[in-house]
Amino acid sequence: MSRRLTAPATAPIGASTLPPPRFGQWPWILGAILLTAVGGWWMSQTLGEKEPIIVGILHARSGPTAPQEQLLLDAEVLALEEINRTGGLLGRRVRWVIADGGNDGTSFARQAERLIREDRADVLLGCWSATSRRAVVTVVEANDHLLVHPSRHEGFEESANVVSMGPLPNQQIAPAVAWCRETMSARRIFMVGTDDPWSRSAGAFLGDQLAGINASIVGEEYLPSGSLVVAPIIEAITTSNPDVVFSLLAGESAAALLRQLREAGVRPADLPVMIFSVSDDELRGMPPDDVTGNYVVSGYFPGNERTADQTFVPAFRTRYGNDRPTSEQAMAADGAVRLWAEAVKEAGTADVAIVRSTIRHQTLPSPEGVIAVDPENRHAWRNLSVGRIRSDGQIDTLWSTRGPTRPTPFPATRSRPEWGRFIASLQRENALRRTAAPSEPRPGIAP
Repeated sequence: MSRRLTAPATAPIGASTLPPPRFGQWPWILGAILLTAVGGWWMSQTLGEKEPIIVGILHARSGPTAPQEQLLLDAEVLALEEINRTGGLLGRRVRWVIADGGNDGTSFARQAERLIREDRADVLLGCWSATSRRAVVTVVEANDHLLVHPSRHEGFEESANVVSMGPLPNQQIAPAVAWCRETMSARRIFMVGTDDPWSRSAGAFLGDQLAGINASIVGEEYLPSGSLVVAPIIEAITTSNPDVVFSLLAGESAAALLRQLREAGVRPADLPVMIFSVSDDELRGMPPDDVTGNYVVSGYFPGNERTADQTFVPAFRTRYGNDRPTSEQAMAADGAVRLWAEAVKEAGTADVAIVRSTIRHQTLPSPEGVIAVDPENRHAWRNLSVGRIRSDGQIDTLWSTRGPTRPTPFPATRSRPEWGRFIASLQRENALRRTAAPSEPRPGIAP
């Protein structure tokens, strides 16, 4: 039987029950106190006051992509705050510097250079558009640095200095085509996207894929970013008689397409739209009559998380408000931070060169399922779901991949040199459009 030891009843709580020290003991006691104080100061200098690990966050804070990029930025900051709340990394706090990449690749490159050279960032997080990402890739390669890119990726690119979390066309377009063919017997697809490398690349991949399964693209249209001029596209859709419309439009452009389809009497029951690039925030802001019954293609839908790790959604809403919906893009940005943090822990250092090596083998649970970095091409394995929009704005999951799809930045439908020539032609066309009439307003955009 064990005995319970208790302090004497007469001793005040916290008081010493030892006899008072004799006069000859005071020098030793004072020495011990001094040694303890010096030791505490030394520990604070060597541990508590270590230099922080610096994270550079680079997004457009203005311009047409700013609303989408703000969602990513919020998720990245939330993840970094959580890292500091739980003790930081390697006994060091994490500090982040937010830079505005502006509206063009030149500005993004300039800010990336500043984050690396002046702010001494240990990693860069961010970018949204292909133009901004490719400009920053040039900078991180020249400085032998690291960019962790959270948003979607058109492919045709691999770099030892870049980890890409966003889905490639083979991880979004290919599963969606297979589902449409099996579920709707769809063989005639009309595709509309933004006139940018991602949409153009997805269109090229879609055309190659359909040709291999005896199906076809019956129409293909691309709008300038932010354009609301969709009437000609509505006419082309109604006259081409497709089985399904693939919409890679985002923001107000997507809203205009869905609204004018409804006004033209085109109903989802007769001609459904597969929506690839609209966040949950944007869907909830659209009139229910415009979106109900159409389909969304995404890594996951809020409320339908497929893993035990469901901490991101409640944490995001606690931080930014319950009325702020989450999205696949926000989830990927959160995952980008956590993936990098795990690589730092495994490496035992924030040194860029060592972290670049350890991050190639990282996996992490996420709301959509396990995400893993492919060690060969440094793109992420991603899951995919198809859902139908309800009248209350929620999305019912209809189908999901059985596991993550391997990233294929260079699809086998063409050789690498052929894809290289394709993306080079897109870049030349974009450069020509930017220099042809830089002062003219884009269709549907107020000057």
